[in-house]
Amino acid sequence: MTPEDIRARAEFGKRLAREAGALAWRYFRHEIVFTTEAKGPQDFVSVADHAVEALIRSRLAAAYPHDTMLGEEAGGKLGAHGWFVDPIDGTINFVHGVRYWCVSIAFLVDGIRQIGIIYDPSQDELFWGTRGGGAYCNDTPIHVSNCSELDQAMVCAGHIPRHSLDAHLQLKRKLHEAGTAVKDMGAGALMLAHVAAGRFDAYLEPHMHPWDALAGLLLVEAAGGRTHSYPGANDLASGGTVIASAPGIYDALERAMLE
Repeated sequence: MTPEDIRARAEFGKRLAREAGALAWRYFRHEIVFTTEAKGPQDFVSVADHAVEALIRSRLAAAYPHDTMLGEEAGGKLGAHGWFVDPIDGTINFVHGVRYWCVSIAFLVDGIRQIGIIYDPSQDELFWGTRGGGAYCNDTPIHVSNCSELDQAMVCAGHIPRHSLDAHLQLKRKLHEAGTAVKDMGAGALMLAHVAAGRFDAYLEPHMHPWDALAGLLLVEAAGGRTHSYPGANDLASGGTVIASAPGIYDALERAMLE
């Protein structure tokens, strides 16, 4: 695949993320009535999730019929040229009327991250980047923070019920004892985008699915940050551990999380 192919897909993906976000925003504002179901404890899915993913899937199939897509809601398959999509990351916030959620779209070639796009409709902020091409918020270049000490850091530590509660509380204790401010805003992809933009200093989660993680990991790397090997020993569809941070605190965070 040529650099021109990547650039064309990045421009297409940016337009698609905005279109998908506009549809999700209509649901969020209840301009379109939707229902919500629970997939498990504190794990929600709504009609909006399905509708937005269907829109993205149809647009991708029309524009790039030989590419594959793996989405959170309807699944799909992996291929050499693959899109990974979370139509609404942060559904728990979305269904409760909290404005912290996003559309996440990543594109990989032979398993290597090439494009990351995360759109926050509530702020009209489009975070996007390409491998080796830098990262941006709308048209403005972004960069991770220069934080170098945990007692100066604001770190997001994601937790959902399928993660070990004991391990999560142990990690939070380590971070708090080091003087770190610890947050969880409820939408992993958007928190990763905010790490790339230098708003948070790091994001940690013991396991993230690829549709949640891939776009944000590329953004953090493109913005000068460090990331833990993903998906690690797992296959790509299974996901893995996420550590993404400003370079100055990465080693300390990796020790806190993995040792």
